[in-house]
Amino acid sequence: MTTRPTPTALDDVLDLFQMEKVHDGAVLARYVEAHPQFALQLIDLSRLLATPEAEDQEPLSALETSRIDAAWITHKAAGPEFTKGANPLDALVGERGKALAARLGVPRQIVTCLRERKIDPTRTPRPIRRTLGDALAIPEAHVIAAMRQPPASASGRSFKSDGKPGAAGQVSFEQALIDADVSEADRARLLADDD
Repeated sequence: MTTRPTPTALDDVLDLFQMEKVHDGAVLARYVEAHPQFALQLIDLSRLLATPEAEDQEPLSALETSRIDAAWITHKAAGPEFTKGANPLDALVGERGKALAARLGVPRQIVTCLRERKIDPTRTPRPIRRTLGDALAIPEAHVIAAMRQPPASASGRSFKSDGKPGAAGQVSFEQALIDADVSEADRARLLADDD
């Protein structure tokens, strides 16, 4: 039996996603996890596939068009404002980061690790990713995509090294908790996956 190579082109990934029998959240999450660089396109396609086809083929009236435009403006104003190319995790500073740390019951060091993309999303419990998404007002799939981006550089910090610098890999959420000296009872609470 021959195995198909993993698709790397956007069109190939979207075609495979479209051919799935079911387009629910689990399938979407699996594709976003496998192809984080196409997360936004996969989410858009899943929404398009979930929208029932319109039986009405008549063009929209001027009133309908103006209502759609007004709703779109309201929607854009209500959503979080991230600059193009910015990572939503970068917003976890100041009071927002402090509030997330309090909500999770973790040291702020953990929020810093999340912001700097040092924690692997595949080794982070789903409730933590959901809480992170709630704090940033973005879907869980966007959280996974944001966490998969290359780790942020520690700008503004400068340290001398004893040896050659190495590639900094992502660690599990559990390892980040251990490194932050979080108690075993708190680790068990945070690592419990309610799914």
